[in-house]
Amino acid sequence: MLFATAGAQVTTSSMSGKVSAQDESIIGATVVAVHEPSGTRYGTVTNASGQFNLQGMRTGGPYKVEVSYVGYQTAIYTGVNLSLGENYVLNISLKESSELLDEVTVTAQRTVEKMGTVTNVSERQLTTLPTINRSITDFTKLSPYAGGSNSFAGRDGRYNTITIDGAALNNNFGLSSRNMPGGDAQPISLDAIDEISVNVSPYNVTYSNFTGASINAVTKSGTNNIKGTAYTYQKPKNFIGKSINGVDVPNVKSYRSSMYGFTLGAPIVKDKLFFFVNAELENSTSPGILWTPNKENIGSGDNKMHISRTWIGDLKTVSDFVRSTYGYDPGNYEKFDDFESKNWKIMARMDWNINKAHKLSLRFNTVKSENDASISSTSSVITKTNSNRYGVDAFTFGNSNYGFKNIVTSLSGELNSILSATVQNKLLMTYTHIRDTRNTKGDPFPMVDIYKDNKQYMTLGTELFTPFNNVENNVFTITDNVTINKRNHLITAGATFERQYFMNSYLRAPYGYYRYASMADFMENKLPTLYGITYGYHGKDAPGAELTFGMLGAYAQDEYSITPNFKLTYGLRFDLPIYFDDMAENEAIKKESFNNTHVDVSKWPKSKLLVSPRLGFNWDVKGDRSIVLTGGTGLFTGLLPFVWFTNQPTNAGQMQNMVEFKKEELPSDFSFNPNYKETLGKYPNLFPTSPDKTVPGSIAYVDPNFKMPQVWRSNVNAEFQLPYGFMLSVGAMYTRDVYNVVQKNINESAPSGEYSEQPGRVYWERNKYYSNDKTKTVIQLTNGDEKGYQYSFNAVLTKKFDFGFTGSFGYTYTMAKDMTANPGSSAASVWQNNVAVNSLNDPGLSYSLFSTPHRLIANASYEIAYANMKTTVSLFYTGYQQGRFSYTYYNDMNGDGNYSDLIYVPASKDEMKFVDVKDKETNAITYLAAEQQEDFWNYVINDSYLKERKGKYVERAAALEPWIHRFDMKIAQDFYAKIGGRKYGIQVSLDMLNVGNLLNSKWGAYRSCGLQSYNNVRLLKTASKVGEPLTYQLNAPSREEFLKNSKWDYTASTGSAWQMQLGVKLTF
Repeated sequence: MLFATAGAQVTTSSMSGKVSAQDESIIGATVVAVHEPSGTRYGTVTNASGQFNLQGMRTGGPYKVEVSYVGYQTAIYTGVNLSLGENYVLNISLKESSELLDEVTVTAQRTVEKMGTVTNVSERQLTTLPTINRSITDFTKLSPYAGGSNSFAGRDGRYNTITIDGAALNNNFGLSSRNMPGGDAQPISLDAIDEISVNVSPYNVTYSNFTGASINAVTKSGTNNIKGTAYTYQKPKNFIGKSINGVDVPNVKSYRSSMYGFTLGAPIVKDKLFFFVNAELENSTSPGILWTPNKENIGSGDNKMHISRTWIGDLKTVSDFVRSTYGYDPGNYEKFDDFESKNWKIMARMDWNINKAHKLSLRFNTVKSENDASISSTSSVITKTNSNRYGVDAFTFGNSNYGFKNIVTSLSGELNSILSATVQNKLLMTYTHIRDTRNTKGDPFPMVDIYKDNKQYMTLGTELFTPFNNVENNVFTITDNVTINKRNHLITAGATFERQYFMNSYLRAPYGYYRYASMADFMENKLPTLYGITYGYHGKDAPGAELTFGMLGAYAQDEYSITPNFKLTYGLRFDLPIYFDDMAENEAIKKESFNNTHVDVSKWPKSKLLVSPRLGFNWDVKGDRSIVLTGGTGLFTGLLPFVWFTNQPTNAGQMQNMVEFKKEELPSDFSFNPNYKETLGKYPNLFPTSPDKTVPGSIAYVDPNFKMPQVWRSNVNAEFQLPYGFMLSVGAMYTRDVYNVVQKNINESAPSGEYSEQPGRVYWERNKYYSNDKTKTVIQLTNGDEKGYQYSFNAVLTKKFDFGFTGSFGYTYTMAKDMTANPGSSAASVWQNNVAVNSLNDPGLSYSLFSTPHRLIANASYEIAYANMKTTVSLFYTGYQQGRFSYTYYNDMNGDGNYSDLIYVPASKDEMKFVDVKDKETNAITYLAAEQQEDFWNYVINDSYLKERKGKYVERAAALEPWIHRFDMKIAQDFYAKIGGRKYGIQVSLDMLNVGNLLNSKWGAYRSCGLQSYNNVRLLKTASKVGEPLTYQLNAPSREEFLKNSKWDYTASTGSAWQMQLGVKLTF
């Protein structure tokens, strides 16, 4: 944290200090700071202790600071630049006036006070560091606590908060892993951003709504000078690597993008009123589908070459069949069209210096984007498939993919006021509107999964979650903070209110979902192995669930300057969640018992006050900033993806019904019908048309005692000014859950027995994993019994040289454990996608998927100006382990209905009994049991993790993926000229990602395992039926396939390959 920030929505900077003469405090000295580019003035007088404090100041600079008092020389400080959220400390010692010298001008030395852990990204870094996506997240990675998937300090990135000029721009609903709304588009242009700050442990009580990181950005403002830019960034099809380790990147020529934009800032009234505008247009294409069907009917695929086992002849057969039988075009199965993405965005800002006491800023921003996407990989209505729909086992027709449409509009208004010499106020109001919808491909048609050899093989039909899918999110906030400067105390008190409205129309498989054991079963219209659908009651196609949520906060703190070298801040924050909506009661659900628990879907959790005390310190040990200790401890309250809340009305059985039936539960005359309404009407007993006395097929609800996520976080940091201008920063941080977030299925039955071969491993008999058979999963959003934790250590060495070179190098170690990564958006998928030895209701603490144990970062920049030109070269390096994963069985070995079972590692080679793998059609042996036993044991003893787990179960996410080292580079050449008294410039830049890959196609390339499905590597499966003596098979049809797919091989993808982007920018 940086002292004296004005609110959790950080938008400004501050300045403070002490005025003295001959070691005596001067009372009533005048302090005036002028932002020279705009003429904006900030003024105050010193208090009874000689202290002054200026709040709500523009970021950047330079500032000119004048300090005057009768009988003393006026002190003038120049070259003062402020970073976002920082408190710039300026201590002044005045000298008595003389006739010869009435003022003294000096260049200010940069002195910043901070507590906790903060990373500021300046405008210079935004323009010089390499980036192609031009996103905020490309720069937040500069924080030593940054990890993969936008996570910080080992916590899920969805628990961060992001603000632009104080307006929240979060993916509040949480359907994707992206932190920000707007789909693939960035909600605001990088050229409109002035500065970014990343706070992980700010002990100022004005910060809230996060348990990961608080990320704040401010936009550029107009000044007294007319300034503008016109720019373009181009990435043609040959600006990307074509192969990785000798393997061609699929459809690499399809990757291209172009962006055009401009900025303009100018005064409307000099020193008084300013504007700044930005507009940007971006278009890009990429190969949507990297996988290709198999040209030969050999029954196996190639993960490395992205060739599926699905034979192209079978795809043609099914395509011809549905065209002739149902008149439906399933789309391409080869030569796919490129995926397209396009967006445009506009930002406008006005700053008004109303008078010396009041300053107002207003900002408007909007973005509209559209982009194509591929089908959901394994999800169905309830029961997942056992393989990805595009992958080595399976393939999907083109019209089963879909598209996104996103609109984001944001407004903010901020009024900073000086009410007296010692009292200042900040009023901030923001509004954000987010709208997310989808586009289907082709005509409406039920989704069909076809299996072969008990594995996913082929998919056609409309994507499961796209029809009628609509999300709307409106966010309004108002915050008012007052600061009082009283002697050695800076007191802050304030209140904030946030209101969020959500509307979600979401039906899983509204056209119906069929799963067949084979192509023949589908084409001969036999009973499916599984059928599911979600439909609206009373004939409504797209019912919508609504939620209005509020968070009321109040806080107060005191920043106490105990000595000139030691400051202590302590405060208390209160947050109260408020649930505004009433929901309809479902008496049928309320009457039922789920393991002795009754559910009332008409109730939200009770509003319970969350208290967050905080304490921080800043100690200049020697008084010369050569050694500075900072740190603190406190509680932080956050929010969560609100889709987990809207799951409750969506699955309450009052507006829609989601059902899934296995083959044995379907009527004997049940058959495929492309018209889902006819199917609904034909079987009224299966599909009731109203919610009267009906228990829905799946239920989700929030625990009445649920509390918003809260953590206790502590840190200590030391900064050392070393010889030769080096600075070393070392720090440690510890976080522990107070209230974590988990999902449980309270309708899970007690297990049927225990495997004797795997002590402690229980199992459920087939179709006996629900305690109440009137429904299936009953998912409860609740707080977990076991508390997760994270701790980190980091060291960063920086140096700025006189000849234009700057550099830094840092290392961070992070350990994090949790109960679940909450891997999904719907209640059922979040629960099902976790992994455990036994019940997913009791996964226990284990390694967090968001924990990057070792991370190295370094950046270097060299700048030289000569004649009318300037050359800048910047390099950024990061090295880390790609991620964590779990070893799981391929199938549902314990019979609980989920593919989520962690494997047991035998103590010896002969402990596990393998059986032959046979060809399903010829019954010929393709993989001998002895070969499998040999290969599995060789894998175990050569794996650094598994060999340490002999005779034990593996732990969730305990295994580590290989290291990756990447270098990114940017070269910028500026040319300047004066025309008509005005300076013009042209910059030509080249951004290069993974430049090492240009020299060696292996360098900087990601690696993956052919047996990997997301965060799980599925080595083997059980061949025996559930509950019977265990026998095993490796997850491969042959020894050759296992040895090939079990390796961690280089991934031939654009993410692995080098990329370049050419930019041209005109400045004036």
